[in-house]
Amino acid sequence: MPAWLRVLSLSAVLAVAGCAATPGLERHQQAGGKDPTFTSWTSEDYRYRIGPGDELSVRFVVNPDLNATVIVGPDGRGVFPLISAQDVAGLTAEEANALLGRAYATVLRAPQVETLIAGYGASQIYVGGEVRDPGVKTIKGRLTVAQAVMSAGGFQDTARTGRVMVIRQRPGDPRLLMRTIDVRENLQGRGGDDFAVLPGDLIFVPRSAITEVNRFVRQYVTGVLPFNFNYSINRGTRY
Repeated sequence: MPAWLRVLSLSAVLAVAGCAATPGLERHQQAGGKDPTFTSWTSEDYRYRIGPGDELSVRFVVNPDLNATVIVGPDGRGVFPLISAQDVAGLTAEEANALLGRAYATVLRAPQVETLIAGYGASQIYVGGEVRDPGVKTIKGRLTVAQAVMSAGGFQDTARTGRVMVIRQRPGDPRLLMRTIDVRENLQGRGGDDFAVLPGDLIFVPRSAITEVNRFVRQYVTGVLPFNFNYSINRGTRY
């Protein structure tokens, strides 16, 4: 497991507490506010970027004999026909097309090349918190946040379904991206802002607010004080 993932659980818990105490935090981030842990999402952060182990399907319109399947190596480079190794890690499929188009223009006349991602080398996500089967999940094809939660057995009764967190890391940026979405609306067919998860994402489902209150009372009040809490409060007892 990557080193940065070991701190995600703690970051997630702290983020939940921060969001509960400061409702404007997410709006502040979306508006471009600065935060030492999380950074703002952009439209580019919803697009998959090529990584080591990915399988690329390279197709030529005019030169089909050059069609090939290329595996991206641990160094982020793929070995392509005629032009040898090219660094494609961190690029979208469209950016890889542009890169290969320029590279093949040095050896072919007006090359027409198309690159598709045929398989993901790191096709895993991490689902934790108040789900019935937390852990590492393998994804195949497009998977939304709501579907990712269902792949982990669905919500526990204690889940805060209206504020599910998605944590992602942008290539080359040590900070994390964090977004909360209302999965409950999607599951009830009311639309919502669900989106596709990407390999490496962490989906964290926090506890509901009422559950946190009940747990606090059970652990730190009724389990410690030598009298009945409700009885004392109802009668106005000070101590």
